Amino acid sequence: MATNRATLRAATGMRGALNKVGFKFGLSPAEQRAEDLRNRIRKQIPSTYQIAVISVKGGVGRTTTAAALGSTFASIRYDRVVAVDANPDFSDLGTRTVRHPYGLTLRDLANAQDLRAFSAVQVYTTTNAANLVVVASPWATDASQALTGAEYAAAVETLRVHYNLVVVDCGTGVFDSSTGSVLASSDAVLVVTPATVGGVTGAVATLNWLGSHGLARLVQRSTVAIVHQHPVKPNVDVAAIEELFATAGRPTFTVPFDEHLAEGGEIDLRLLDKSTGIAFQELAAALADDFPTFRGAAR
Repeated sequence: MATNRATLRAATGMRGALNKVGFKFGLSPAEQRAEDLRNRIRKQIPSTYQIAVISVKGGVGRTTTAAALGSTFASIRYDRVVAVDANPDFSDLGTRTVRHPYGLTLRDLANAQDLRAFSAVQVYTTTNAANLVVVASPWATDASQALTGAEYAAAVETLRVHYNLVVVDCGTGVFDSSTGSVLASSDAVLVVTPATVGGVTGAVATLNWLGSHGLARLVQRSTVAIVHQHPVKPNVDVAAIEELFATAGRPTFTVPFDEHLAEGGEIDLRLLDKSTGIAFQELAAALADDFPTFRGAAR
């Protein structure tokens, strides 16, 4: 890696400007950090890996986080990344990414026949500007019933054949049938919480619930995202919150307030503040660090 870096040239800032007129400056420290993040995010996966994005309350930024995280992975990785809306309560992942032109959803995918070909699966998906593939949840108010665990299991079985990384936006109820199916098939969880006392209490309770219901493996591969939903300084000590989870051995990442995310529409990574984009790359890199390695690979 060091040898390769010696041949890389700065493309931004003063170093980049000088390189355009014949100098040969290497990467700046900031460019090196950015390259490190991208390399970590691109870590190869020996089999399909699934990340469940969960929260115990609605309106905390879970869907926004799932959409931005999935988009970050898809924009940097070289393989196939899919975001799945498994919220049984008419979630809006499609609103935060891109809606299907014909309204096809996870339910349609679950009931479809002969999906051995990738092209057949693509019919039920959409793709956003970051190259993130999205499978929506039934969201129309006239849907006959909520998404079930059996429907999710059938759909994700198909998706796992064709996609390397699956990011799932779950509902707010851990007892929901669909959420139970998501957790049972997931390799890691991302717990999203606002920077409030109630949010942190809920995040701790969620991890405790997972540990006491036979999902300790997910607690061991859990990450906490503290989302700032307002531009004003929160009335809790975020550093103290991070320390709380650090003592439990769980990594914590802070997502700053971002005007583009606060708009509530389709997320375009190009419109994020620089600090927000870096925050999602750091979160993605940390999750990628837990991807399994190939058996027999050099350590």
